[in-house]
Amino acid sequence: MRSSTDRVAELFGTDEVRSLLATSLPDFKSYAFSELARAARDRLADTPAHSFGILARELCRAGLAIHHARDTGQHAGEDAAQLVTFTRTGCDWWASMVDHDGPALVRAHLVDPCEQLLCASITDERDDGYAALRGLATRLGSHSGFTSRWTLHIDDGA
Repeated sequence: MRSSTDRVAELFGTDEVRSLLATSLPDFKSYAFSELARAARDRLADTPAHSFGILARELCRAGLAIHHARDTGQHAGEDAAQLVTFTRTGCDWWASMVDHDGPALVRAHLVDPCEQLLCASITDERDDGYAALRGLATRLGSHSGFTSRWTLHIDDGA
C-alpha cells in the first residue's frame, strides 16, 4: 500500500497544481510534492499568494484524512454523492465569505478530482476520495447540510 503523502501526490499533484504552489516558492520547485505542499501551507499565509497556501493546506489535510481513514479501516459510504454536493456548496459558501480565491482553488483541485475518484470502480480510489472529502467537510462543518458521520478527527495543526 502506498503512503498517504505519495497518494496525495498521485491524486492531486498535477503539473498545474505543482505550478500554482511553486509560483511563489521557486526554491521548492524540485521538491517532492508533499514537501512543496507543506512549504506552501506554511510560508504563503498572509502573503499575496495566500490562496495557494489555502489550497496547499487542504491538500495536506487530504493526506492526513486518507491516512487516518486507512489506519482506522474506514471506507467510502453510500452517501458519496451527498458528500460531493456538500463540499461543492460548502466551497461556494466559503468563497462568499472571503476575499481570495482559495475556496475556488480547493473546489477545482480537490473536490473535482475526488468526485472522479468516487465514480471509480476500484475500492481504494473511492475510499481515498471519500476520506479526502470528509477532511474538507469537517473543516466546512458549520455550513448547513453537514452530517456528523463525515467528521474526521485529525490534527492538521491549523
